[in-house]
Amino acid sequence: MITDPVLRDQIEQHPRAQDLLRAFLYPYPAPDHDFLFRGGDAIAIEPSDVATATRGRTPVLAVGSNRAPIQLARKFTHQNLSDEIPVTHGWLSHHDIVYSTHITGYGAVPATLAPSPGTRVRVSVTWLTPTQLAHMHVTESVPAHYSYVHFPGRDLDLDCGVTTDHIGMYQSARGHVFDQGAVFALSAIEARDRRFTYLDQWEMTALFAKRAGQVFSPAFVLRVIDDPAFRRLVVEQD
Repeated sequence: MITDPVLRDQIEQHPRAQDLLRAFLYPYPAPDHDFLFRGGDAIAIEPSDVATATRGRTPVLAVGSNRAPIQLARKFTHQNLSDEIPVTHGWLSHHDIVYSTHITGYGAVPATLAPSPGTRVRVSVTWLTPTQLAHMHVTESVPAHYSYVHFPGRDLDLDCGVTTDHIGMYQSARGHVFDQGAVFALSAIEARDRRFTYLDQWEMTALFAKRAGQVFSPAFVLRVIDDPAFRRLVVEQD
């Protein structure tokens, strides 16, 4: 998935390749069909079964890694919680999925939602129990990194045909507007009539390095992961 050949070679030969891949492959591969996450597996759900599977659960928009089985496994599989989570897919009108202006503790530049008139972006929805939702708040560092808000469902068109009046969403507390008003969309997320410049994860990380006067390299990413003070310095550059 890493198309830059130099970066790919550097990662393949690095003793901390897994840490680098966790940063650079965000938001991670995910099925483009409705599924039930259970025990680390993604089990396909028929559209006719979605209403039953999601009954009594809270729909929460997953604009970044929360749609990916590998991230759901990290967050739920070993937490003494029920890890059975329906995940549905669809299109959201007049918005795009863009990079937040902060960096996670594992070195990725995460996603958030931004208004974008005329754009339709591919989105996912996790359907959570109250206990799962409370745990998801913890994993999203609410309120330090994200605010949990409710979003009208009128612009959401799910593949399965299920509708919802409102949907929960994690919105970046730091925002998504960079220098000179720039906004950058995630190239890994499909969108139609996109208005913003779109970048790969490693291109976005390189932008953070340049803003901070640093050389973009695996060593830079690992320092961001290992040194919280350095990470804050990189994020807070103007």
